[in-house]
Amino acid sequence: MRFPWAWLSILLLSFLIGCPTSSEWDQQWQELQKILEAGRLQEAKERLHNILPSVRDNDPTDERYGQVIFQLADIARLEGNSKQAESYYWKALPLIAESLGPEHLHMADPLSELATIYEHRDRPKVALPLLKRALAIREKTWGTSSRQLLPTLKHYHLLLMLSDRHKEAIRTLTRISRLEQTPS
Repeated sequence: MRFPWAWLSILLLSFLIGCPTSSEWDQQWQELQKILEAGRLQEAKERLHNILPSVRDNDPTDERYGQVIFQLADIARLEGNSKQAESYYWKALPLIAESLGPEHLHMADPLSELATIYEHRDRPKVALPLLKRALAIREKTWGTSSRQLLPTLKHYHLLLMLSDRHKEAIRTLTRISRLEQTPS
């Protein structure tokens, strides 16, 4: 008898604090991803802004807060608003670090996106440490010999070249070549 009452209490508490239950959240998130895949950015942005108060007010370590902010950053990037995207990516970093940990794979995404923004602004020396950190996180998660690292390594190589760090760029290019020759 305790089990149903416990679940009822959780559902009631979730309803009262305004934060969707896990399955409701998953359903909302899947719907949102479909909207994004269809290219309906404005609708996705509105839905995210509607979700934002419930996850922001819930708990600072709620990983959904970082997810919403990161998704808003991606939408701003897709809309061509790099200043807004930059702001959201910087806001997402500590939220992700606090909820999932600073070494979690999801930390690499905003770091990579920020590196791309700074690269496009002709600031490769600002972009380089961000991408280096993203690479380190991905290496820790996937291993240093994973072919999944290739896009990040190629981007890192480019930033090294743009930053006149040619010796390191050559070492990175050699690593890229070895990874490309390994079977998938």
